[in-house]
Parts: sequence; structure tokens; C-alpha cells
Amino acid sequence: MLKHMLMSCLLGLAILKVQAQVVQITPEKPQRGEKVTITYHPGVAGAAIGKDANSIIINFSYSTFYDQPWKLAMTKQGDKWIASFVLQRYATFASFYLQSGDIIDKPAANQHYSIAVYNGNKRVRDGFLHESYSLGGQMSKSPKLPALQLALLKKELINYPNNYEAKVREQSVLMALAKTPKEKMKHRLEARKIIAAKFEENPTFGGNLNKVTMGYLIIGENYRLDSIRKVVSKRFPESDLAKDYLISAISKEKDETKKVAQLEALLKKDKESGENSTEIHRILFEHYVRLKDEAKAVYHARKSMGVPEPYTPQKLKTIAEKLTAQRLAADTAVAYAEASLKVADQWPIGVIRYFPEYGHILPFVADSVRTKTIAEAKSSLNAIIALNKFYLGNKDEAMKLAVKAEGSGANKESLMNIALLYELVGNPEKAFNALWTVLLKDPSDIVAIKSAKTNFLKFNPSETEFNAKLKKLEELKLAQLKASLTKQMMHKPGPELTGLTDLKGKPVTKEMMQGKIVILDFWATWCVPCMQEMPYLQNVYDKYKNNSQVMFMVVNSGAKNTIKDAIGWAVKNPQYTFPLYFNNDPDIGEKVGFTLIPTIAVIDQLGKMQFRTIGFEGAELEHKLSAQIDILLETK
Repeated sequence: MLKHMLMSCLLGLAILKVQAQVVQITPEKPQRGEKVTITYHPGVAGAAIGKDANSIIINFSYSTFYDQPWKLAMTKQGDKWIASFVLQRYATFASFYLQSGDIIDKPAANQHYSIAVYNGNKRVRDGFLHESYSLGGQMSKSPKLPALQLALLKKELINYPNNYEAKVREQSVLMALAKTPKEKMKHRLEARKIIAAKFEENPTFGGNLNKVTMGYLIIGENYRLDSIRKVVSKRFPESDLAKDYLISAISKEKDETKKVAQLEALLKKDKESGENSTEIHRILFEHYVRLKDEAKAVYHARKSMGVPEPYTPQKLKTIAEKLTAQRLAADTAVAYAEASLKVADQWPIGVIRYFPEYGHILPFVADSVRTKTIAEAKSSLNAIIALNKFYLGNKDEAMKLAVKAEGSGANKESLMNIALLYELVGNPEKAFNALWTVLLKDPSDIVAIKSAKTNFLKFNPSETEFNAKLKKLEELKLAQLKASLTKQMMHKPGPELTGLTDLKGKPVTKEMMQGKIVILDFWATWCVPCMQEMPYLQNVYDKYKNNSQVMFMVVNSGAKNTIKDAIGWAVKNPQYTFPLYFNNDPDIGEKVGFTLIPTIAVIDQLGKMQFRTIGFEGAELEHKLSAQIDILLETK
């Protein structure tokens, strides 16, 4: 036994030595505020990526470095590849692997490289906790996972004995490792005790309640979330949190008159003070906008803004656009739009996190995405101002702003308002041109088609010509889609499909698929997006079902399903006539490259996987999948 342990230690040291030669992370114990540098040495012993690599990407599999992209490009410097960044005030831990094309470099099959953040010689709070989370992405199928997570959680609690989340997570892992129901219940009761104590620390503070609800989610007791709110409302009815819960409940009231009366009574009772009053004013603003009650809408708009925060530019714009849509208070709409325009460079983009101890944390956003989003916001705001300037009688200024809005960043929202403005000033040709730009991006936009037709017929009474333009538009979109998809072709070896059968249990063979375009759709009876996808998939199947070169295999994923479930679903849904199959291979997701369903993989005639779509894309699926099949039919 001792000999075995010694050999394991020596092997581990050998692996670490190879890692150090391949990847260097400096400093060894990085602190918040310090610059971290990752250096990769291609071509050395143990390196998977060679010296001839054209690019190397750092793929973060887990990270609290929120200001960094999940895919960070390295820069070549001589024979080395380097990436550097500064650790922010909230950084705790990150794991990553390196990739160049299809080549991946990681220390071991179930291990990624990692960066642990320190405070002096001690790991920062939550560091070991977050490292335990990272293991799920490194070794999700390993039987050793719970034990390794538990060891890291224990290290966290040695450093920070009062770490609430680590204490709850520790009991959750012990529940998973429990060998008897009695032992499992013991740890569940301990977790409940920890969560209950957390609740009592500050039962009316939203940040504390978020941690309490998180605790129950960790141990799988989601049903307790409503009961927590009820306890707060009953024990502390005058707290802001209880009022938030009450406002949320009132907002769901279907009787509009009753809802408004209750909200206005709450405002009167609290004399319009407190943080939750802004939410009441927001709901009432939208109500009075719908009623076209200008005075009350303007009053509640002003009261709904609250203190400045990252979403303020968006809130200002929302008020302006809702007033504009109902042609209310044009001068007020201009004021809100102009206020938003002044802070448009701070437009909220991506997932903005908030932690009580750190405040708002802005995410990494690529410069190209930021530039595009801000330009679109400014275009939309200028279009809103232009429309309202016209309503106020200032036509010349409205036209100047319309031209400005049509420039950089013009999107559907701004172009629809610009088109309306041109229509109102009696220039249907310019209105049509703005709408046509919208249709070039989405030829299926029914509202834009209707408005485009109305304006087209005002300067050209030929409906035949308009329909011909629409047909060319569809052809243009298809050509653009095909060009885009051709660039996305994967050219990867197709997956080894060893566990597929039809619903009668007959195995699928290579010969059945040989020389054909195979459309593999993975689904499950319990998957809601999968069900939403089915009508579009059926339409594509109907289009190609008589083509002997195309084969559809709609595969029940097997997760939480049996072949009987698949057969039962087929009986209950006779409207779907595509061929159904069942999967018995637990590694099918890894082979095809997906963890979510629905997933569609398209295999070409040579057995290569050329396209893969993960998740439900709505009606666009029909156009996209048809185009993918056509590309392969045309290039056989």
C-alpha cells in the first residue's frame, strides 16, 4: 500500500514537472491587483501544441475573472506564447486549457491548468470553494469527483470556518456520498440548520435572503423558496423586503383597476419613500401610458428612475420609447432620450453581476461588440428624438436627426421609427427605403412587409413589382445564409454511432448511412425546447423526405428516457412522421460534442460532421437546416 502511494506521489511530481515546463504562471502566488502572466512553451516535452501553431487560445473552463473573455488569445513572442492580465478585486480562481485549432493541451485527461488567487500566502476567501466547483467541468464523469470536491471544501473551511456557502456545499456533497438514507438525512438536517441560522442573521436584507435561497437550491429543496418569502412577510411586514414581495404579488393581479388601486394605496401609506417605491412607480407609469394619461404617466416616469446604476441609460431610453409609441408628452420623451444619449457610452452590455461586498461587476465585452451596441443605442435614441421633434412641430430638426439616425448603428428599431417619420412628412419612397433595409436583414418581418408595401404603392402602384422585389429579397437572403454557413463548415470526423436503434430495437449500421447526408437531431420527451423545435424539423423533413441522398435520424437522447417513452411519444404525436430512433450510448454527447438538447448535427456524404446546432433557434432553424442540406447536396 505504502509503495503504491509512493509511486502515485512520484508520478504526480513528474506530471507537475512536465506542466511547469509547458505552462508557466507568474507570480506563483498572485494577489489581487497584480498582473498575472501565462506563458506556453510549444514543442517542448509534454506539450501537445507544436511550434508551428498559428494561434493559441486560453479557454477558461471556470473563472471568476469576470473582466476577461472566456476565450483569451495568446500573443507569440519568439518561441513562446504569452497572455497577461490584472487580477481584479473579486478574483478568486480560474481553471483553463489551451487550444490551437483542434489540438487541446491540458495536464491530464481529467485535469485543467489553474490560477489560484492569494492574500499573502493564504488563498483568498472562496478560492477553494470555487476550485471545487471547477472540478465539474474537468472531470464530470469521474467517480472521484465528490471526494475531491469534499477535500477542497474542507480546505476552504479550515481557512474560513464561517464560509456559509462552503458549509452548505460540504453537507450537499456528504449527502451525495451517503451510503444509507439515515446518513443522508443527517447531512440534510445539518444543512437546514446552517441555512436557518443564516436566515436569522439578517432576515430582511435582500442580499442575505439570496444566500438563504441559494442554500436551499444547493440541497435540492427549491420548494422552500416561497415559504421563505411568506415567513418574511408575516414576521416583518413593514420591511422593504416584505413590501417587495407584496409588490411582486400585486403586479400579477389580472384586474388592472384592482392592481392600480392596491399599488397607489401602498404609495400613500409609505408616503412614496423607500427603495421599493421606484418599482411601484414603474408599474404605474406603464399603466398610465397604456391609458394615454399623459400627466400621470410623466409623474410616475420621473419617480421610477431611482438612484443611478449601470442600467440607468437603458431605463431612460425605455421611458422615452414607451411615451413615443403612444405619442404622449413629446417634450418629455425628448428629454429622457437626450439624457440617455448623454450616457450612451456607458450602455449596459452583457451579464452585469452584483455582489454586496463588491458592488456591480461589469463583464468583459469585445470592443467590436461594445462599439456596435453603443452605435445602435445612439441611432435608436436619435430616431426617437427625431420623431418627437416632428410631433412638436420642428420638422427641419427632425429631418436632420433622422439622417443622423440612419447612419452608423441603424437597426430595426431605429429604422422603423425613421420610416414612420418619413411616412408622416409625406415621403413614402424614403420610408420604403428604410423599411427595405430592415427586410434585407429579416425578409420574414410581417410588420415591416406590410408597412413597406403600403409606402411602395404610394409612389409605385404596381403590386406585381412589389411582389417581385420580395421574391428577390428571399433569394438574396438564402444566398447570404448559404455563404455564411459555408464558412462555418466544420470538416470534422463524424461520430462513431454505436448505440443507436430504431424504435423496434434494430441497430443502426454504418452501411445505412454510407454516402448519405445524415441529419441527427437529439431530443428527449421532457425537453420543452425540443418539443418547440419539432414542427420546424417536420417541415424540413417534408421537403427532403423523397430525396434518397438525405437521411433523417431523430434520436431520443436516452437521458431520463426509455425506449418505451419514445414509443409512447410517437403514438401520441402522429403529426410527426420523421424517423425516430433511440440512443443507448451514454457517451453520445461527448462524441457529437454537446451537453444540451436539442442538438442537430449534419453529417456529409463522406461521413464528416459539417454542421452542429446546439439549442433551439426558433423558426430560423427551418431556413438554416434546409440551407445546410442544400450546401452539401450542391457540393457532393
